[in-house]
Amino acid sequence: MQPALAAVPVSTPPPNLHNPIIYRPASISSPGTPPFAPADIWKAYNYLPLYSKGIKGNGTRIAIIDAYGDPSLSSDMSRFNSLTNLPSTSINIYYPDGVPKQGDTNWALETALDTEWAHAIAPAATIDLVIGLDNSLQHLYNAIQYVVNNLPQETTLSMSWGDYESNYPSTGSYTIANTHQLFLAITGHGTAVFASSGDQGAVGCCFIQYPASDPLVIGVGGTSLHLDANASYSNEQAWSGSTAGSSIIFPKPAWQQALGDAGSRDSVDVSYDGDPNTGVLVVQGGLEYRVGGTSVGAPQWAGLIALASQANSQTYAAINAKLYTLTSYHDILTGSDGYFSSGSGWDYPTGLGTPDAYATVSALSPGIPLNINETETFQGVNVTTSANLNIAQSTGKLSGTALVLARNSTTGAVLLNKTYTLTSLQLQNRAGILYGAFLFTIPATNYPLSSDVRVTDNSGTASATVTVTRSLDVNGDGIVNIIDLAFVASLYGSALNTSNYDGRADADANGTINILDLAYVAAFFDAPDYI
Repeated sequence: MQPALAAVPVSTPPPNLHNPIIYRPASISSPGTPPFAPADIWKAYNYLPLYSKGIKGNGTRIAIIDAYGDPSLSSDMSRFNSLTNLPSTSINIYYPDGVPKQGDTNWALETALDTEWAHAIAPAATIDLVIGLDNSLQHLYNAIQYVVNNLPQETTLSMSWGDYESNYPSTGSYTIANTHQLFLAITGHGTAVFASSGDQGAVGCCFIQYPASDPLVIGVGGTSLHLDANASYSNEQAWSGSTAGSSIIFPKPAWQQALGDAGSRDSVDVSYDGDPNTGVLVVQGGLEYRVGGTSVGAPQWAGLIALASQANSQTYAAINAKLYTLTSYHDILTGSDGYFSSGSGWDYPTGLGTPDAYATVSALSPGIPLNINETETFQGVNVTTSANLNIAQSTGKLSGTALVLARNSTTGAVLLNKTYTLTSLQLQNRAGILYGAFLFTIPATNYPLSSDVRVTDNSGTASATVTVTRSLDVNGDGIVNIIDLAFVASLYGSALNTSNYDGRADADANGTINILDLAYVAAFFDAPDYI
């Protein structure tokens, strides 16, 4: 059978549609087996840590533009939610040019797919579904214009349709130039815009779909996703139907420099499972289908950025440039769309890759800055600890760099001048306050010292304290643990100049190994030591 578009091409005059790629599911009860249920995708793309923190899209809005609509959407959503253990959601439906007088089975399935899977990824988000009277350029343009004029509060916008750039008129009302102006207005509202790249693969360099090719839009390509029997991520390849290439309209944006074509905007930007053979569950007309196409990815990426918006208390608008700075992707190394092949880093069929959702939301966090600049004197050593740190609001992870400068307090001689790097150190949640501790080793005296740092984040206000002691990581294995605590405890009560005194256990160097030394080690128990 001729695979047709789930990312349905618009046409003038309407309709002249291919049939979407549809397969009846054999089963939805086996984890990791297509059609993938939301629980499979949640695990594969690492959404579960976000949901465990209550990040489900609360307070966000996802706009979806489709044509004709799904006349059974209410019952389809109820059935989908029942099958997949999802909560109900708020869906508002708008008809800018009136309620369609006729239906279309292809677009009904498309509408169900887009709505069900935006909800699956952001279960608490409000969905605003804008339905064009038909799939003509005029009525889909009017639907985009409706978002501009009437839905300025949308967090994200998903469009699972398009047509080759060369098929758009060069004059008149519905040109690419005019549509681009609408996207300028939408992103100006703070809305991030996503579009499926198309499902016909590539036969040359320059046959890509608009609106995915617009530099204000994130173009979403497709992969073949494979999971194990536990629905854990196994591997991915580029899907043969992932339409990609270089624009004949738009020049190269700054964030794509040194990638792809030297002078043109390249699509795809990111990707998602899209192969119909590894498709997702969709309920439409009371029936269950396995559906593929790059349409699968556009609403889910819109849902993911809605999660980021909730988690990080901000909107993302024209997010393309930011996405190109992230490393939170599954890099797709193999597969082809018939003309372009995947490889390391960005490539045409899969763009930057598919998301690690938790890492992506964390990377998009503006973070809570924490700057440290403290000097402590200990046993004739002046220790200055300077740090520029950042706490990711959504994940509670601490990252940044610290400089430790140790000098002889008498001569001023430099004993240590070292930069330490902290990468994604997970802070612990204690009754709503995030807490973390870590050490910087100072191997500059008879007994190694350490700059001991404690960090707290109380409702977005971060602070730190710095203490210098003899190294609390007594055995130097990189962490303060039970071995260090036991060592100090075994020497408890011993004093300087006695036979069993060991200065390594005398954290505060006061000449006696006592409760204070045990307290220091206990306070930093499980703290990593940056050696």
